[in-house]
Amino acid sequence: THGCECYPPARTKADRAEVTKRAAQSKFRFSGTICNPVRFASRKGVHSAIDCLCIRFRGRSGRESEAERMPISKAVGRTTRDYLREATVDSHERLDLLMGELVVDDEAAYAEFLQIQWHARVGVENWLHEIHVEAMPPHQTDLIARDLAALRCALPDNPPAFAPSADADPMGTVWVLAGSSLGNRALLKRLKKTGTALPSSFLSDPRMVQFWQDLRPALERPHSLPDDQAVLMAAQATFAHFQQVAMNTRVIEPA
Repeated sequence: THGCECYPPARTKADRAEVTKRAAQSKFRFSGTICNPVRFASRKGVHSAIDCLCIRFRGRSGRESEAERMPISKAVGRTTRDYLREATVDSHERLDLLMGELVVDDEAAYAEFLQIQWHARVGVENWLHEIHVEAMPPHQTDLIARDLAALRCALPDNPPAFAPSADADPMGTVWVLAGSSLGNRALLKRLKKTGTALPSSFLSDPRMVQFWQDLRPALERPHSLPDDQAVLMAAQATFAHFQQVAMNTRVIEPA
């Protein structure tokens, strides 16, 4: 099982020192970070997120895995997938906080979720096509457009280009897109529990699930820092691209 122990926002040096002290006294091992708070506006008002110290722990005993104890700078993880997962955990959580609450039984909020997905994915899919990536994930912007049309919503204007560093390995971007199919399945399950009949061609796409399974052997290769740094560069750029699109769409303000 997974768990966490959260502390109040730490906005000053004194606050940070106190929170760190309290974290050290926790029965759980420290594996979190003190994040800068972010406020975002939604139909339910202004919310504060990513504003606490989160102590993550694994298992009933609270023991950390070997990968969690090893610093990323010293080749964390046994495989490329381990390395990417550990190195991007904060980026992943930030994006989940921005996007997760939109997949509810509210049609307008769900449409906003789809518009953000389409707006971000157009540039990413175009970049992968332009560089002729070998492991090309299935295009999903057409499915998102279909769902938006079913909701009688127009596609957003001027999708931003995606332009990571020339040194970035596209495998990192492919990993982010393929891995998102797991999150989409969880969101689809949540959506079905509401009993609403919202279009879900994108969330239920079986092609990306199969692509993820086909991609996994390449990600299970032994971790090599010289090779995987370029993969991580692309993965972080992809998360940043999605987060920026979401922040621009949702009127995000730094606290």
